[in-house]
Amino acid sequence: MMKPEDFEFISRLIKSKSGLVLSQDKTYLLESRLMPIARKRGLKDLTDLIGTIRGGDRALVEEVVDAMTTNESFFFRDTKPFDQFRHAVLPHMIKSRASKKHLRIWCAAASSGQEPYSLAMILDEFKSQLAGWRIEIIGTDISREILTKARAGLYSQFEVQRGLPIGLLVKYFQKKDDQWQISSDIRSKVQYKEFNLLDDFRPLGQFDIVYCRNVLIYFDQPTKSDVLARISALMPDDGFLFLGGAETVLGISDKFKPLARQRGIYQLSRPGVPEIDLAALEKAQAGAATGAAATPGGLAFPKPKHMQVGGAGAAGTAARPAAGTAGSATTRPAAPTSTTQRPPGGATSTTRPATGASGSSYSRPASSIGAGGTTRPGTTGSTTRPGTTGTSGSTTRPASSGTTGTTGTTGSTYRRPLGTGTGTGAGGTTPPRPGTGSGSTGNSSGTTRPSSTYDRSRFGKPEDKK
Repeated sequence: MMKPEDFEFISRLIKSKSGLVLSQDKTYLLESRLMPIARKRGLKDLTDLIGTIRGGDRALVEEVVDAMTTNESFFFRDTKPFDQFRHAVLPHMIKSRASKKHLRIWCAAASSGQEPYSLAMILDEFKSQLAGWRIEIIGTDISREILTKARAGLYSQFEVQRGLPIGLLVKYFQKKDDQWQISSDIRSKVQYKEFNLLDDFRPLGQFDIVYCRNVLIYFDQPTKSDVLARISALMPDDGFLFLGGAETVLGISDKFKPLARQRGIYQLSRPGVPEIDLAALEKAQAGAATGAAATPGGLAFPKPKHMQVGGAGAAGTAARPAAGTAGSATTRPAAPTSTTQRPPGGATSTTRPATGASGSSYSRPASSIGAGGTTRPGTTGSTTRPGTTGTSGSTTRPASSGTTGTTGTTGSTYRRPLGTGTGTGAGGTTPPRPGTGSGSTGNSSGTTRPSSTYDRSRFGKPEDKK
């Protein structure tokens, strides 16, 4: 257990080196990240580690700061800031910078590189429009170790599955042993530099677009305000700042203002800031909200079906077809309305669900007394599940009127005869035993069981005694 005085010492040290603020409830974080360093150094516990730091071990200080400031990242994180870049910011820049043909992007706290590489992949999709342009993407981080990983562009299966569309994985990555490596072409589009956000920004130069996402949340209010002020000094009037979903400039800085109707993206609060056409972006966002397909090449991901407007009827979702729809073997059909009640006697029959495949082997003949017998609910003719009603491929229970004695298909092999007796068709006292060929009619003879309103033959064995 860490002593209170040790926590105060190490938290002050980390804040002075990185700006990261650790409250007392983050003791668990210190312990989980620093114990591996203690074990690697052969130290017994965190008390020994902090004692070594107090002794002036500068290399250990760097290791500790590095461990505490390394945060996870993943491709196209949160999706929205990348859709904003693709559909609004980049088209605006292509138009407004047509004469200069130069664009600089800064990913502050780039971590293991997924954010700058995500931007590089989007830019590659625009390469025909950006022919002749000089594009620079700078990724910075305080951690030397994490930047080494970013430069290598090597990611585990788990890492590429987090946010990366499969099409982009196939297009831009190659398998390397048990990992995936992003292509050398995409890697060449990003430069990485070790940099501390508490340092002077001016040596970095000017940037048109800055991604500083999920960083300010770790800073106290004065540090946040200072970082935002220094970022604004690097940007031209038409520059854009992206912050994380839980971050804001409101009440912190007057250097930026939110872009109209968009969360997480900001423009400078200066005269001459241009109006941005958001039509394409809002169209893509509307499509993603309803589950409609995104625009070609877009990265707007549809919501899950249960969250989509319009439910099963929305584009791209599997609808439940009405009964009798051809080719519906992979969907669950709507229940026929005729099965909700038991109608009075008539020339009707109820049919077993069709599979839509020719030669279905499951048929159960109905039981009734002639054309006027009492039958199970159904509609005139036959009622089926998907497949085409009344066409080849549906498996039905034959109508009791005697006009149809079989399933309407050849090759049926599973039948349940109704007992003994002689059928005489529509005018007889008992229904006929169905034939085995296609289209057998009412004057076929066979053994039947006397009918009743409750047809016990439904529950009989495949071969009743004759």
